[in-house]
Amino acid sequence: MKHFVITIGREFGCNAREIGRQLAAKLNVKFYDKELVDLAAQKAGVSEDVFSNADEHPGILENFYTEFGYGATRSFYSGRAIDAQAYVIRKIANTESCVMLGRCADYFLQEFGTTLNAFVYAPLSYRIQHISEAYDLTPREAEKMIKKIDKKRHNYYKFVTGHNRGDRHGRNLMIDVEMFGVEGTVELIYQAAINRFDNIGK
Repeated sequence: MKHFVITIGREFGCNAREIGRQLAAKLNVKFYDKELVDLAAQKAGVSEDVFSNADEHPGILENFYTEFGYGATRSFYSGRAIDAQAYVIRKIANTESCVMLGRCADYFLQEFGTTLNAFVYAPLSYRIQHISEAYDLTPREAEKMIKKIDKKRHNYYKFVTGHNRGDRHGRNLMIDVEMFGVEGTVELIYQAAINRFDNIGK
């Protein structure tokens, strides 16, 4: 069977990274998150020194990452960065089975054929509690952070795809993490993958 890819879109604060890690481990495949940005940076021709010197020059790295989906307005988005990101995502999909977090992977792989696109979300109160604990923030600070990052990610997804990030169209699963928990969400996506792809769990 052709390689399969599970993409996970998310609202900030749902612990989606942990969900992706656990799912990839359960499936015995690689999990891609920040790695997609790093590989796209290489494809776009950004010097490795930008990353190796990030501690001494954090502004350089922050400006680069803005090109890959964290800018608040369209003027921040680099066509070169988006093209490189799409290339890397498609190349990985044609090379191996994996789980990909964010980065518009569902959109870039819409004609790939063997994908399962999940979106995880949760009530704001749940996300505030998680971010408060994860980053040692007050609830007010956590809420501000959530709204800021969600807005940036939404703007980027809308710019690249023309669709809203939480739109049900193009999604195969939409899961409330508060209701099912991290482990339960992992299990729901895993069971859906077993039904979707004929080379899992056999």
